[in-house]
Formats: sequence, structure tokens, C-alpha cells
Amino acid sequence: MSLPRRLWAAFVARPFGMPVPPNFFALAAFGLLGAFVSPGFWVLGAGLEIAYLAWLANNRRFRATLDAHSDADDPAERRYRHLLDGLSGERRARQQALEQRASDIIALLQADPIMRTHTDSIEQLVWLHLRMLSAGQAISQVVATAGEESERLQQQEDQIDARLAQPDLDSELRRSLQQQKQVIDARQSAHLEAARRKERIHAELARIDQQVALIREQALLSGDERRIGSSLDALTSAFNEADRWLDSQRDLLGALDLDETASLPSRVLRGGRTPSSKRAPEGVSR
Repeated sequence: MSLPRRLWAAFVARPFGMPVPPNFFALAAFGLLGAFVSPGFWVLGAGLEIAYLAWLANNRRFRATLDAHSDADDPAERRYRHLLDGLSGERRARQQALEQRASDIIALLQADPIMRTHTDSIEQLVWLHLRMLSAGQAISQVVATAGEESERLQQQEDQIDARLAQPDLDSELRRSLQQQKQVIDARQSAHLEAARRKERIHAELARIDQQVALIREQALLSGDERRIGSSLDALTSAFNEADRWLDSQRDLLGALDLDETASLPSRVLRGGRTPSSKRAPEGVSR
């Protein structure tokens, strides 16, 4: 939070349960003393007020509280925390590892005005990685359910087929059994589609990891003055490839049913620390 906003928050700060900020009482007291006793109290009150605001605005706990409230009001922060906190420990660790590498890349790009314009591509890659991890976790649950129920669904379908083969079956019962069969077929098709989508998401996550690694390597090479021309060309090519690949993912993003307009909080890739998660990471998938 900016200094002016912190100073204003300090000016109107009030402990829990107090309807009026105690700072207002102090200002009123010095105002009355200056008016009825001596104008010197105004000068004293102003000095104390400045010292109080400077102390509170720079207090570590007070700033942490303000930042927490500010993050809670930020739509990008809420969306990011919702997706990240919903991941398993292993997936969360994988996302945070990618964010760290992306943050390193952005720090390298800041030194070059031309390359600095590519930071949006890095953010898109990291945001897409998080969305795919979230969707992949949900799809994995469907695939796990499919594995548990596959045999049972097939047995139910075989039993329905056997009953439908009976020539003297009541018409209403036949219609009901046919509808049951349609539902079972739809579930089996959904299970197959989930398995295919899971494989694709796994492949695309690996692609993002490799793309970020490539961009990082090219960014490091661009710092070598002896190879600055060729390495900058390679870095630009890597970003162009990343942009083309991102555009090609629109069909998968639509299938994942996630908001394409959302973005990462600015702190994530620009030196901010990710808040501690509820569960300890279990490790990073490679």
C-alpha cells in the first residue's frame, strides 16, 4: 500500500470495538487546549500528530494488516488465492516453483527497455499454468471416479441389455431401461473425455515448464555483451513462440470453463512473497 494511503489509514485507525478513532479525541483535546489555554498546544499537538502518524504508518504489524485487507479487496488476489489454495500440496509447490523462475526472468528483463515489454507474456504463461493445474486436479478426480466405477457401470449396462432383449418386456419398463442405458453411455463417454483431457493438460503443463525454462536461459544469455545480438533475437523468438502457443490454447481454455480475463496479482511475479499456504508442499512434480 502507498505511503499516502498508509498515513490516512493511520489517521483514522481505531482499535477493535471503538466507534471513533482515538486520534480524533487527541486532536480535539489539543485543539481545545490551544484555543482556551495557549496556542502553543497547537504546535505541540501538530508535532505529536506527525510523530504518531509516521510511527504507525511504518509499523510492521500495521502495514501487514493493511496489506492483508488490501489483498482481500483485490479481485485478482481473490481469484489467485482461490485457485492456489484449492490445489494439492504437490501441485501448489509446482506452481510456486514456476512463479519463482518467472520472477527471476522478469527481474532480468527489467534491465532492458525492449525486453521489458515481454513481461505480459510471462504473466500469461504463469496464469495459464495455474489454471491448468486447477482444472487438471478436478479432472483427475473424475478420472479416479471413472476407474472405481468402470466395472460397475459395465455390469449395469450388461444387465440392462439382457432385460431389453426380453420380447415380452412392458413398454414403460423398456423406455425406463433405455433411458438408464443412455445415462450410463453418457457417463462412460464423459469418463473417456476426462482421460483424454487429463493427458492433454499434463502435456501442456510440461510445455509451459519447458517454455519458461527456455525464456530464462535466453534472458540469461542476453546479458552477455559478446552474444547480445544473437541471444536477444533468440529471446524474442522464444516469446513469439510462447504468444503463438497461448493463442492456440483457446479451445482447451474454453473446455476448462475458467475466466480468461483474470490475471495474477502484481506482487506474484514482481518480488512479492506468496502467502503461506494451509498445507505444506509435498514436493514438486517434474
